[in-house]
Amino acid sequence: MITLRINWRYCLAFYCVIMLYVSVHELVHHFSAFALCGGEWGFKTFNYFETACEGTRKSLLATYTGPFFTFGSMYYGWFLLQQEGSSLKKHLGFAVIFAQLPLQRMVSPFFRMNDEFYASAQLFGDSPLTYWLVIVLIWAICIPPLIAAFRAIDNKRRVLWFSWYFLLFPYLIWGPIFGGLEFLMVNQGVLDQTVIGIGLLFIINEVVTILAYIRFKKYIDPGLVTA
Repeated sequence: MITLRINWRYCLAFYCVIMLYVSVHELVHHFSAFALCGGEWGFKTFNYFETACEGTRKSLLATYTGPFFTFGSMYYGWFLLQQEGSSLKKHLGFAVIFAQLPLQRMVSPFFRMNDEFYASAQLFGDSPLTYWLVIVLIWAICIPPLIAAFRAIDNKRRVLWFSWYFLLFPYLIWGPIFGGLEFLMVNQGVLDQTVIGIGLLFIINEVVTILAYIRFKKYIDPGLVTA
């Protein structure tokens, strides 16, 4: 069980966890596409990737790799949540589950959006069977770690705490920055030069995120109040 308490240090640590996992999700797309497309780099912004073999089955397989990483990370978070004797690991596991933005993964396919639906519709056809199979599979994958996260909350008003994390909190502290960086690089041309197909601003953000994660990860345990 964990007791959630939000302070500025916690928000900083949670932001680092979210940004790290979201950006690695995007890098998994990019590097798997490099391998699948015969060693040719595609193009990557913060929220968009294009492979060097667009329109092929290999390109669609690269589309699946990001969600595979994300779903695996949810179960890794569940694993950490079960670690006895470590408050930090439990809090980190809880944060990792919600850093995968499960609401977005679970809701977007209803609107025929997201990597999972796009690749499946291209491979198997945009039929009612494909539509509902994708939705059912995503929900079946996401629900077990979410149940574990819900049960781990020791605060009063558990439903409200869970809803806060599931519906809003991650998007509030991460979304504006992620969207703003995408806008600056794509629409304003800020550091939009590419290195191995990746925008330079993305690379800089990734380095900063990794360093910040290493420095501030410990504050994901809100019981740690000293510097």
